[in-house]
Amino acid sequence: MKKNLLLIFAAVAMACSTVSAQQDTLEAWIFPDGSADSLVDVAISLNASRFISCEYGTAGPALVIDYTTNGSLGSPDKSAKVVGLENGADSVYWLIKFKSTGYQNLKLYSKQSSGGTNPGPKTFKVQYKLPGTSTWVDLPNGTVTCANDWTTGVLNGVDLPAACENQGSNVSIRWIQTTNLDINDAPVLATGISKIDDIVITGEIISGINETNGNDLNIYPNPNTGNFSIETGDNVNQIKIYNLIGQCVYENNQVVKELIYFRSFEKGVYFINMYNENALISTSKLIVK
Repeated sequence: MKKNLLLIFAAVAMACSTVSAQQDTLEAWIFPDGSADSLVDVAISLNASRFISCEYGTAGPALVIDYTTNGSLGSPDKSAKVVGLENGADSVYWLIKFKSTGYQNLKLYSKQSSGGTNPGPKTFKVQYKLPGTSTWVDLPNGTVTCANDWTTGVLNGVDLPAACENQGSNVSIRWIQTTNLDINDAPVLATGISKIDDIVITGEIISGINETNGNDLNIYPNPNTGNFSIETGDNVNQIKIYNLIGQCVYENNQVVKELIYFRSFEKGVYFINMYNENALISTSKLIVK
């Protein structure tokens, strides 16, 4: 039976750790039963079309990901799984990308498993790459040792560097295989398995973005109960409002001052994107109580 996505995500967050109420989810892959695939499961609007892949460096094409294997919560929860990792040290890696416009104090969560009757690589490390660069940098505290379980190879709120904050272009994150030995310290075979689940990136809104963003936008009141006004600067000619799973719930292409009745939507956190000639200017946070 297909799970409720938000309930699953709540369980995942609790399993990872207690996340501060000020931490928002920038993107998350939790591979729920019934809709497990490469596309991101929870995301702010900036990251609504993200996907996960498993690359083989320059040695070959991307590996095919299987989304039918049970995940960290057991059946019917799913995960992402690949095989064919022999001689993959320093070449095979899981890869995601994200944008962090308006966010700071970023944290990374993930769970990995390598095992069973077809044991996979024992160790991975996380690296990041900043926009406009070609250098992969090791993430401090990003070493992962895997086992045949979902509790050993866990990253539990590891801090991402300040250089990853408030980035309007893609930041890349990868989990790269660092050994050709499996979890039993034998050579990884062609049948060796690597699985990953519960990938979450969180961050805090940079102070001041909630109500205003320079002279581009005023939201009042904020928080509100569903009725609020938006006033924009002359350089804004379109706004779109997104919910936490990346769905556009409101759009206006002629905005200067607008009274919005939002009562038909659920209480929660939304994001207002402002555009000029289809170019994203900035993002602001909206809270409906």
